[in-house]
Amino acid sequence: MDYGKLLSRSFEVTFKYRALWLFGILLALFGGSAGGNFGNIGNFGGGNGSGGTGGAGSFPQLSSGFGQVIAILIVAVACFVLIWIVLSIILRFVSRGALIGLVQELEANATTPTVRRGFSIGASRFWQLLGIALTINIPLFIISVALILVAALPVIASIMPMISAGRSFDEIGGVFLGGMFGSILLLCCAGIFLWAVALVIRPFYEFIVRECVVQKRGVLDSIRAGYRVVRANLGNVAVLYVLIVGIGIGYGIAMLVISLFLIGIPVAAAVLVGVAAQSAGPAVIVGLIFGIPMLLVLLFISGLFQAFESTLWTEGYLAITAPKPPGVVTSTAAS
Repeated sequence: MDYGKLLSRSFEVTFKYRALWLFGILLALFGGSAGGNFGNIGNFGGGNGSGGTGGAGSFPQLSSGFGQVIAILIVAVACFVLIWIVLSIILRFVSRGALIGLVQELEANATTPTVRRGFSIGASRFWQLLGIALTINIPLFIISVALILVAALPVIASIMPMISAGRSFDEIGGVFLGGMFGSILLLCCAGIFLWAVALVIRPFYEFIVRECVVQKRGVLDSIRAGYRVVRANLGNVAVLYVLIVGIGIGYGIAMLVISLFLIGIPVAAAVLVGVAAQSAGPAVIVGLIFGIPMLLVLLFISGLFQAFESTLWTEGYLAITAPKPPGVVTSTAAS
C-alpha cells in the first residue's frame, strides 16, 4: 500500500469537508467515559437537635421547604447525569458511524459528506455498533475486575489470619504494608497486561466497526469479518497501526504544548486582575471569559484529530479490502 497517499488523502478529506468536523468534535466530546466522575453529594443533614430553641452552640432549625429543595436538587442532578450518559452513548456511536460512512460514500460514489447524511448513517448503524462495543468490552471488564480481585489477595491473605488471631493493631499494620506492596506490584502487572490487550485489540476493533458500517453487517458477522480481514492482511494493518500510533504520539506532545499555552493565557489574566483588584471575584470572571474560548479551541483541535484519525483508518480499510486486479496475489506482508 502507498501509505503516503493514504496520509495525504486523509488530510485532504478531513480539512476539505466540514461535515466531518462536527462528528469529530462530538466524538472528542463524548468519546471518553460514558459518565463523568461526579463527586459524592455532601451529607446535608445537621445533627439531630434535641428540642429547644437553639442556644449559642446549636444548629439552626431547617424548614421542611429547605429539605424539599435539597431533594429536588439531588433528583435534578441525577436526571442530568443520566441524560448525559445516555446522550454521550448515542452521540458517540452515531458520530463514529457517520465518520466511517461519509468517507466510504465519498470514495465509492463521490458523494459530498453532509451533516444530515452523517446522522442518517450513524443512526442506522447505532445498535450494531453498540452491540459490538458491548460484545468486546464486557468480557474485558470482567477480566479487569477479576485481575483487581487477584491483586487484592496479598493484602487479604496477610491480614485476615492476624485479625482472626486477635493480633494488635501495630502487628496488623506492619503485615498490611507488606501485603499492600505485593498488591501494588500485581496491580501494575495487571495494568500492563490490560494495556497490551487493548493495544492488540485496537486494529481488530477498527476493522470490525468498518465492516459493520461499510458492509452493513450484524454484530457477530462484523466481528468475524473484521477479524478475518486483519488476519489476512496482517502486515499492511500492522504498518498502518504503527503509523497511526506514531501520529497519535506526535499529536499528544503537540497538544500538551498547545494546552499549556492556551490554559496559561486565562490563568495569567486572572492572576493579573486578581492582584490589581485585590479580589478573587474579578479574577474568576476574567478567568472564565478567557478560559471558555480556550477550551473551545482545544475541543475543536481534538475534534479535527478525531476526524482525521477515523478517516485514516477508513482509507486504510478501503485500500486493504479493495478488489485486487486479476493476476495480483494478495500478500500479508506490507507492500
